[in-house]
Amino acid sequence: GFIAHGPLCHYWLLTMERYLDFDGAWWGTGLKVTADLTLWAIFLNAAYSTLIGVLAFRPLDEVFRDVKATSWPALRSAWRFWPFVHTISFSHAVPLDLKLLWVDIMEVVWVTILSKVANEDKNAKLKENEVEVLNVVESYNVQPDLEIELTRQEELGPDYKGDLAFELPKKVLGACWPLI
Repeated sequence: GFIAHGPLCHYWLLTMERYLDFDGAWWGTGLKVTADLTLWAIFLNAAYSTLIGVLAFRPLDEVFRDVKATSWPALRSAWRFWPFVHTISFSHAVPLDLKLLWVDIMEVVWVTILSKVANEDKNAKLKENEVEVLNVVESYNVQPDLEIELTRQEELGPDYKGDLAFELPKKVLGACWPLI
């Protein structure tokens, strides 16, 4: 933030105000939004993903694969969020000295979205790799309340003597059995 991100964003905003404002022309806002949501967004998203990977002490080839894998989803997410924010940001509605503050406040929301995108990708990979096979054995002629009690004893251990957070009467447990 203070060392790299803040100064880089500050100078990026100044550069756009200087070269893409066209003396306050209304279409200058559209050019600034386009430049920010292509060139700058690609750079910042790559920097974010790289920094997260490096701080996690992951191998660089794996970090760069993640950067490549998350670039397009992050850019698509940026196109859903930032155009509305930057229409305000790059207009003359926000004074130049407050633009970075406005953008940084919006970035708190954006980083939350970006983190969600990155974690959804990782969760999808985990779901592909994690397949758990369960064998279901139907037991016939077993009383539901007895089976629940046996399961409870097995999970809590035979030495457990304390009270559970709640106890249901056996009649209620028997009635709930199809729902459990």
